[in-house]
Amino acid sequence: MKQSVCQQIPCGIMLLEDYKEGGVDVGALDGIRVLDLSRLLPGPYCSMLLADFGAEVIKIEEPGRGDYSRSFPPFQNGFGYWHLQLNRNKKSVVLDLKSDAGRAAFLKLAQTADVVLESYRPGVLKRLGIDYETVSRLNPKIVYCAITGYGKRGPLVDQADHDIGYVSLAGITSMSGEPGGRPAIPGILMADMNAALMAGMSILMAVRHAEQTGTGQEIDISLYNTALTLMPGAASLYFGSGFVAERGNNWLTGAYANYNIYETRDGRYVSVGCLEKKFWSNLCLALDRADLIDALDDESQHERVKDELTEIFRTKTMQEWTACLEGKDTCVTPVLNFDEALAAEQTRANAMVLTVEDEEIGTYKQLGFAMKMSVTPGTLQKRAPRLGEDTEAVLRSCGLSEAELDRLLVKE
Repeated sequence: MKQSVCQQIPCGIMLLEDYKEGGVDVGALDGIRVLDLSRLLPGPYCSMLLADFGAEVIKIEEPGRGDYSRSFPPFQNGFGYWHLQLNRNKKSVVLDLKSDAGRAAFLKLAQTADVVLESYRPGVLKRLGIDYETVSRLNPKIVYCAITGYGKRGPLVDQADHDIGYVSLAGITSMSGEPGGRPAIPGILMADMNAALMAGMSILMAVRHAEQTGTGQEIDISLYNTALTLMPGAASLYFGSGFVAERGNNWLTGAYANYNIYETRDGRYVSVGCLEKKFWSNLCLALDRADLIDALDDESQHERVKDELTEIFRTKTMQEWTACLEGKDTCVTPVLNFDEALAAEQTRANAMVLTVEDEEIGTYKQLGFAMKMSVTPGTLQKRAPRLGEDTEAVLRSCGLSEAELDRLLVKE
């Protein structure tokens, strides 16, 4: 599976074999083995980050279908782009965990692992006989992380849901959208993505603790709990004064003129984020409206100022405003579409789009590495695996007999 990566950099496109941002061969997480039982987004995104920085991530998938995301379009030569993006740098092992042979193979593999990551509903893995209690008896240092919708406590433990449900129950959706209008669906899967980051941080803390003490632990990451913790501002207002943040009633949701979005002459938008007085002053001076500088100090004037800015920003196109305010330290930015963001010079300068050349599936693109580390950078070593392409090699390495392998591989 030979491939190279074209990294887009300021001076052009550099073609590298086994691209390494810092030119080193050792990842920060080399030597950590992760068994990933998760599917779809939060778990796979978490394990992708671990794999990007050197962890050996073995994706355990069911026979036939594997991770559901493999079937998500668009496709390139049999590979779904969702799968390509979320499962790079991983291995794929197919096991039927409902069978005695598959369960035994998993438990044997778990004895060689540092981490198990899963996203099943609470109780499912206990019924299968591969839960934390079972695995920890065989491997006391195991770190066992579960990412679930509502955690392991409370009346919603068994409730099925998706991101829109978690952020709605947590109060985020009620703050999103135009004042007086219907709540808006957030443009990204906020609970999913942030739970993935919390899981990754928790795993690394638990692995360090296990290395120091010889004792692993169980981690419970709830998407609902995660969503609640994303609102320290709303929590501070409520705990301190009883104020309930809603659409359009506070500075984060559109009440203030200096933290808002305005339409431009061409029907596009710019965002204004000049919370500090110095940035607001810079903007007012750039607009030749010094009279508005002190108006910001009077909350009763904000609606008037918003109306003024609405009319002002409608006098130029988005690109004209971008050029007009460039270098003036106003905290005003264009509202770009995703394709425009990917093509932006800032994106290219930070190598946030990678072009991968793979001899099997051809050329495809990946998002780059957000975490820039000078000594142990993220790397793209291999494309996302075909279903079960590593089954035999991985199981053979953990000591399964030829007879055991034969039974498992036939079932695969």
